[in-house]
Parts: sequence; structure tokens; C-alpha cells
Amino acid sequence: MQWITVLPQGQLTSLERAQIISRELYNLERPVFLQNEDEADKTYFGIITHPDDDTRAALFVDVTAIIRIHPNCTLERLVAMFPELTPEERYTLSSTIHQLDFIQFGLILPDSVTVRDVDYMVQEGWFVLNDP
Repeated sequence: MQWITVLPQGQLTSLERAQIISRELYNLERPVFLQNEDEADKTYFGIITHPDDDTRAALFVDVTAIIRIHPNCTLERLVAMFPELTPEERYTLSSTIHQLDFIQFGLILPDSVTVRDVDYMVQEGWFVLNDP
């Protein structure tokens, strides 16, 4: 089990940003123009909010997940969610994804993203593990 805590950025709350990231990952496989009405809210990864502060959100991820890349997907909104990327990193990420049919999720994460384990999430109060 792994999580990525998502910080607010600009006018976006942590939860809004997490929702956009997960939604845009889904759109890599199924671009909006191909989606049915019932797919309008689909996301790739689940999202949790902190029990003591619902303004904090985290993505429940699998860094080994293989994302199928649709040849007509767009990356602008996903890449925009990572403002820490340099223009060169944005270009490299975009061009790499567009050249592939599949990509491992962990390979598209910027270096600034830290993947957290269950111990971290428990220490930070995201959830409590019950002892058997």
C-alpha cells in the first residue's frame, strides 16, 4: 500500500489537485472524447482525506501500475499539476508518454514526489491501524 500526499497549489486545494491528477491519469487511457456519460467522474487512483483536516488529500497509488496510453490522449492538464517541473522536464515527460503504448505509473512521477508507506501515514494521523 502506497500513498502520495498532495499539497495545495495556487488556487487549487489539496483535494481538488488530487482529483485532477487522478482524473487526468484516467484520461490517458480513455480520452474524454471516447468516454460515456457514466465515465465523467472516473479516476485512476482512489483519494483519501485526512480525518483531522479534510483540506489535506492523498492518492492511494500503485507505483508499479501499468497505464495504457491512448494515442490521442492529452497531457497538458496532468503536467500542469506539477509546476515544479522545468520546461525541459515537461517536454521530456510529454514526448516520452506519447511515444509509448504503456507506461509504469512510477516512471511519470516527478522527482519531487514522495511515495509514502503505511507507517508514515499512520504516524501522520491519516488512519489508525487496529491491533488484532
